[in-house]
Amino acid sequence: MRRQFPKLGHSALIILVILLCLIGGTLVLRQQKVGDLRQEMKYMEGPILQNPAKETASDPWQMDDLLLVMDECVRMLREENLAVRSYHLEGVFEGEANPSFLHFALIRLKVQGAWSGIERGLTRIEGISEGGIYVEEAVLKENEGEILLKIFFFEPDNLS
Repeated sequence: MRRQFPKLGHSALIILVILLCLIGGTLVLRQQKVGDLRQEMKYMEGPILQNPAKETASDPWQMDDLLLVMDECVRMLREENLAVRSYHLEGVFEGEANPSFLHFALIRLKVQGAWSGIERGLTRIEGISEGGIYVEEAVLKENEGEILLKIFFFEPDNLS
């Protein structure tokens, strides 16, 4: 019986070492994944943080502000003698630190009118001082077009 007890002790020790190695390996792999995700986030945030619109934004924007900006964009297009056939919010991307603040939003507009009016209207929209509004996509056909605007909103550096 004494011979079986030491074998059982050695077996238990070997199993314990194997389990510790498996747990350690799993932790190392997870830490590498977290590091990769952090690098990817930095890479994706780079263009947004370098955007000159960050300097102009003073307060974080919320959904009410976005609706006002949408109405302002439509008003500017109508001032250029364009008929805005439809417009809708295609997507809103919120902040991680505080989800009530927006990072950027996508708005799709369908307009009808002369190309020169569409160009002037889009130039005016991109010149709005609050946030950063950029034409993400524009598909122009004869006397009409479909436009996707990307509106950037930025949070202040400290959200305390």
